[in-house]
Formats: sequence, C-alpha cells, structure tokens
Amino acid sequence: MNTPLHTNQHHQNSNFGFALADSAVLAETKLIISHPEDTIEFQLDIDPQRRLKNGRKVSVVAQHMDAPLDRQDAVIIYGEELGFVQYAVTLRPDSTCSLAPIEGIDHPIVLNWGGFAEGEYELRISLHVKTPRIAEGALEPEQLAMVKYAQVVTVAICLFSAEAEQMNTAPEAVWTRESHVFDSYGSGGFILADMPRMAKRVEDLIGSRNHNLIEQFGEGDLSDTLLEEGLMAIAWGVTPWCYSIYSAPDENSRTKLSVDKLGDEPHTTGIYRVHRESKQLSIVPVNELAYWPSCAEKEWPVIDVAGEGETLRMDLYVQICESVNGLHENPLPSFVLTRSEGQPEAIIPLIDVVIID
Repeated sequence: MNTPLHTNQHHQNSNFGFALADSAVLAETKLIISHPEDTIEFQLDIDPQRRLKNGRKVSVVAQHMDAPLDRQDAVIIYGEELGFVQYAVTLRPDSTCSLAPIEGIDHPIVLNWGGFAEGEYELRISLHVKTPRIAEGALEPEQLAMVKYAQVVTVAICLFSAEAEQMNTAPEAVWTRESHVFDSYGSGGFILADMPRMAKRVEDLIGSRNHNLIEQFGEGDLSDTLLEEGLMAIAWGVTPWCYSIYSAPDENSRTKLSVDKLGDEPHTTGIYRVHRESKQLSIVPVNELAYWPSCAEKEWPVIDVAGEGETLRMDLYVQICESVNGLHENPLPSFVLTRSEGQPEAIIPLIDVVIID
C-alpha cells in the first residue's frame, strides 16, 4: 500500500490516529522513537501479548496529554481493557515517534505530534474492545457472529510527562456508563427522548390508546411539537450500523474524545432544542415507535446530557477503517452530543443519514 492512510497531514494536534479493517496487521508493530542524528532507534512493543491477532476493526489513537487519562474513563470511552503496558522514555525537541512495521503498509506511520520539551516522559499503551450493548443479553449463534463483526478494538497511545506521573495529577474517573452508548441501529434510525415528559405530552395530544407514532409523525404535526418543546431529538433514517453515541460529562472531558482527532469537520450535524430540566435522554430505535405506549414503558439505554442550556448539537463523525489486506473498508461512526446555553435559532434534524453507499 503506497498511498497515505486517511490522516490529515496538515493538522498538527496533540491527538493523532487512523483506523484499519483488521487489527491483526498491527500485532507485530512497534512504536519507534528516533532522533535525526542518532543511529539507534528505540523500538517498543505496542502489543506484547499479541492480542491484536484476533482480528477486529481497529482504531489507533495517539494522544499527547498533560496527564494520563484515568483507566476507568478509558474503559467507558474505548471499551473493556484487553492489555496494558507502560514505558519510560526520553524525548528531545527533534524526536520522532512512528509506528512500523504494519503488514500491507510499506512505510512507517509518523505520529504528527508537535515538538517536545526535552525531558523524561511516560508512554502508556492500552488495548480496548467495545462491544454493542445488544451482546449483554442472550444471543443466538448467528447474532454472536454479528457481534464479533461489530466489535471495535482501540489501541490507545498516551504520552505524558514523567513529572505528571510522579505528582499523581491524573484526575479521578468522571465518565460513566451513561456517557457512551455503543449499539446497533437499523435503517429507521433512533430518537433521543426525555421519555417521561414525552410520554405524558403524547397522551395529552393524541390520547393513551395504542398508537403507531411512526405513522403519527408522518401524518400530522406531532413530531414538530415534540421537537419544538425539546422532548426528543431524531436521527431519522440512517445507514444500518453500530454507532457510538457520546456525551462528555464536562467541557474538559470532551477534549479527551478522539473522534475528531483528524481535524475534520463533522460528516453531518443536527441541532435540537432540549428541555431545560432534562438530564438524561433515552435512546430508542425508531422501529419501536410503532408500538406506543408499550415502547414508552421499556427500559432503554440512556445517555447523560450535562448542563442546563436548551440547545443540543449532534455531530456525526465518520472515520474509515482502511483495508490493507483485502478486507473491505468499514466506517466507524460516532455521534457526539454537546449541550449549550440558549435556545437554537432553528431546529435542524438529522434525516436520511448515509455513512456508506
């Protein structure tokens, strides 16, 4: 493979990354630290236990941080920890960090971190796997195969000063299970709903009988009313896939997210109103709205929406898992929710979202 991976070469940032369709091609990869005038390179295993050989889609995230990400936060953001290794390294302003060899790629992948302050650093590398929420229940054999296909491995590379490690400045865990939901959604898409308030308002507007809200939304102004009153947000009609939905607990935590690490603009953005008193939103597959009010009585995954503002932004980022060994490319889509002060000037729902043709 002679063409560069999908990395923004002009984007100098403390975050860097790329994604591949098969983690196995990284099983023998080293993180190489070199200096222009030295002939000696330091080669560090990123996967000493060779867990990456159990092929999955894989995202490589490299972050230069003031302090390491709390390990429990990393589990929420990236999924279950599979392995962990940490190295003490010495860096200079002209130091270069790169990844090689990678099966199918004939050149090192240089981590485009900026110049380093000379000194002692810690390099922490952890492997994670995120699994769709559907796998938490009993599954049929064919579903198990689908879950394996949907799983995503993350190689999280974190560089920080040795002084930060010595001072133990790493923050306590702040991310929770309600900060990230990774699950599968069909072609109908999903809604984010303040379910108690929405259920009451639906009953006020059309009664408590059995309703097909999908039909109701298409025939009248019910959906407009719910959107305008901040009781739901919609991603209506999306490519069937597994999606991550993130909502950072605070602004500082949001900087830890790596979904926009390439400096790219979002694939698409929705703007919604959210009820001022809403603190959690249920994530409901659209097809379930056909069976109202039983849909409103089910236990759905919820996502926190921190803050008190009435504007909710939903950015969709799509990273491509590139093929280096004959496998098809795959998208890694992530919705990122951001709440802000004031009411939106206009509601712009996500409709007919195509992440892959």
